[in-house]
Amino acid sequence: MAPSNNIADYDLGDILGVGTVGTVYACREKSTGHSYALKKLHLAASRDPLIRARFKREISVMQRLDHPNIVTCYGGGESTDGTLYYLMELVDGGTVKGLLQMQPRMPWPAVVYIGSQLCSALQCAHNNGVVHRDLKPSNLFLNRDADLRLGDFGIARDLHNTDLSASGMTVGTHGYMAPEQITGDDMVSGKADLYSLGCCLFEMLTGQAPFSGENAPLLFEQHLRATAPRVKSLAADCPDSLDTIVNELLAKKPDDRPFNARQVQGVMISLGEQVSERGDWGLPPRDAHSDSGDDSNNADQAATGEMRGADSVAALGHEILLSQIAKQRQGVVAKDIGWGRIAVIAVVILLAIVAAFFSQK
Repeated sequence: MAPSNNIADYDLGDILGVGTVGTVYACREKSTGHSYALKKLHLAASRDPLIRARFKREISVMQRLDHPNIVTCYGGGESTDGTLYYLMELVDGGTVKGLLQMQPRMPWPAVVYIGSQLCSALQCAHNNGVVHRDLKPSNLFLNRDADLRLGDFGIARDLHNTDLSASGMTVGTHGYMAPEQITGDDMVSGKADLYSLGCCLFEMLTGQAPFSGENAPLLFEQHLRATAPRVKSLAADCPDSLDTIVNELLAKKPDDRPFNARQVQGVMISLGEQVSERGDWGLPPRDAHSDSGDDSNNADQAATGEMRGADSVAALGHEILLSQIAKQRQGVVAKDIGWGRIAVIAVVILLAIVAAFFSQK
């Protein structure tokens, strides 16, 4: 049975993210106990006609994109105070941005595993006339099984409808924008997402963005005219074919980039099918660990955060991600506990000791 679209049927929980126009909450459906995520516009934003139109377009686009690697949207509505909202699946494994904050760079098999899924999601969007226009690590969500979900279609362009952005307007995130986005080209296509894909893959593989200007004008100048360094110059273990496809994705002219996301995915699949030689990654053997599936056990199983025993690059990348996601979740839990809660627990324990002492007298 489909979840309710009535916001009154949900108990809102923790804030998962806050943006310029809205907030995303964890929520639980009262009648079923099922968990979801709910994106809610700020009240002031809900009164802006353009923002309202964009939000409704986002709902329409996400409902049209039925794909395992795109966040599922269950529809939305308007609350009694005029606030717009929509309900979507809860993706509880963190983001690629979160993983990048934990380590200098991601192992290339993990990037191949993520990249293949991301290419599949982009191909689905492009086949349906949708250009994401805001591809970046913080919009790449992962569940606990390391399945990728592409989210946040708030500024996506729907080629089947009139563009809601003014002609010539720059739309996107500075560090990941294609040259044609920067210049406000009215003919922006899925090739712009391929450029942003190249920026994301580059950052995952090297731990840094291809361009690092200190301000928007400098970044724009670099995207428009500077040549990005090769991945292998910063990550020597990167396979040649992966280094080459990233370099092609970062081409300044759209026609010089790969034909589509499926072509890029072909490179990822080919790399993923290769056999991983035992010992390449300095990982402990798989049989040294339990298969309990418990987050804390998985994170403790390898000092490097990576488990061993995969027989292909894709399988190895999957196992690496599973362990890293478990570690990231452990960090979130530890952060949620906080010093305030620890202090309360300490006070309770102290009071219990005092009460026991006086009761003995």
